[in-house]
Amino acid sequence: MNVVSQLAEFAAGLHWEDVPDTVRRKLQDHVLDTLGVMCAGVMARESALTTEVVASWRGAPICTVVATSLRLPPPQAAFLNAFHGRIHTFDDTLEAGPVHSGSVVLAAALASAESAKASGATLLVGILAGYEVTARIVAALGPAHFAAGFHPTGTCNVFGAAAAAGRVRGLNAKALTDAIGMSGGMASGLRQYQIDGSISDSALNGAHAALAGVLAAELAAAGLAGPAGVLDGKFGLATTTVRSADFSNATYRLGRDYLFADTAIKPFPTCRFTHGPLQVLSRLQKEHGFSARDVACIEIATFRQSIEVSDRPHVASRTDALLSHQTSAALLLTHGSIDLSLIDRGAYLEPDVSDLAAKVHIVHCDELEARYPAAWPHRITVLTRDGGTLEGFSDYPPGAPTNPIPRADVEAKFYATTRDVFGRAHADSLLKAVLSLSTLPDICSLAHLLQPEGGDASRIPLTVAGTAAGLSKDT
Repeated sequence: MNVVSQLAEFAAGLHWEDVPDTVRRKLQDHVLDTLGVMCAGVMARESALTTEVVASWRGAPICTVVATSLRLPPPQAAFLNAFHGRIHTFDDTLEAGPVHSGSVVLAAALASAESAKASGATLLVGILAGYEVTARIVAALGPAHFAAGFHPTGTCNVFGAAAAAGRVRGLNAKALTDAIGMSGGMASGLRQYQIDGSISDSALNGAHAALAGVLAAELAAAGLAGPAGVLDGKFGLATTTVRSADFSNATYRLGRDYLFADTAIKPFPTCRFTHGPLQVLSRLQKEHGFSARDVACIEIATFRQSIEVSDRPHVASRTDALLSHQTSAALLLTHGSIDLSLIDRGAYLEPDVSDLAAKVHIVHCDELEARYPAAWPHRITVLTRDGGTLEGFSDYPPGAPTNPIPRADVEAKFYATTRDVFGRAHADSLLKAVLSLSTLPDICSLAHLLQPEGGDASRIPLTVAGTAAGLSKDT
């Protein structure tokens, strides 16, 4: 039995009652977190423009677009929800890719669950299956796939999205094998956006993966076959992208050990590579009481991949700011914290932030390089204007299993990311529904809470609200 068939067999046979309690609780955190960042993503300018295009395709109003009153066919709804969840880069991260799976697999599973009128427990196992399938593929490809310029959020998540959508639809192992196989032909995603500064491309990679996964599952349900060798065959993903890939252990202890457990919830709305240094700088500032004006210079020593993506001393766009070690450090020390509002209002262009960012220097360290990718090590040294030296070290960014953030912080992030769409009472109800999702006989009550009725719908961009109103009349 090849890798795809084994992954499909796992997904088809996964049941909520068989999932360990620790994995269940973690999955609840990720569902809550992902729905929150989807809500925040609706407010982005790029999201409004994308929604106008996708909504114009029309079609049967079957599935919810989170945080809007818009309803679309499953593939389009999955596309928009994944786009909204990715546009701020505030979604969860599996460092082994790195890959951002939550926004993609949840979007695919949610759309398919609404279409199939599935139970809450079925939705959850679909999401978990999607996470795990992606994680297994990412682990087999190794860091060379990302280093070669591929974006795993598109190239690998498409398989997880197909597994999630297919499991929610109740496909058997054979049909799931077909769905995962077909999705591979639609796998795509390049990292050129990190060079040219277009964060919407990153979101499009994830959105396309969600759409392709739903489409593949629906085609498989209709009887269309797909190539089972799409991962490790002669012309599969591994052999055509990274020849060093090793799928020999891709299914080892599958169903007993969950690689999903290594996925981290992001506490900062910036690139994952910046999180370790930000946590250290926040701790040093609290412990020693220095201000941004007290800083003479900051050195961040790290590994090449972190430098390639996030060594950006000069920023000219929101994308640059989200990725930049220098700017994220300067924002944190200047404002005391980083939230989406700082990024969205262009605080990265403030003179005080720019001046401090110019004092942040990124250097390569062979010793730290040798520890990547098992760890994501950063050594941070702050020299103060009075001659003092402060130093801290981060092996694992916050939110990782070795450096977890508590449920209270997950909930605080959820409330912060939903506040511009939902009132507090509505957000409370949504939080409770997510935490009791496994008991829901169908997800219609959850879907209702994902729409802005009762919240501050006036904060939704006019292009989204207006399009949704038009569709509700025409369809």
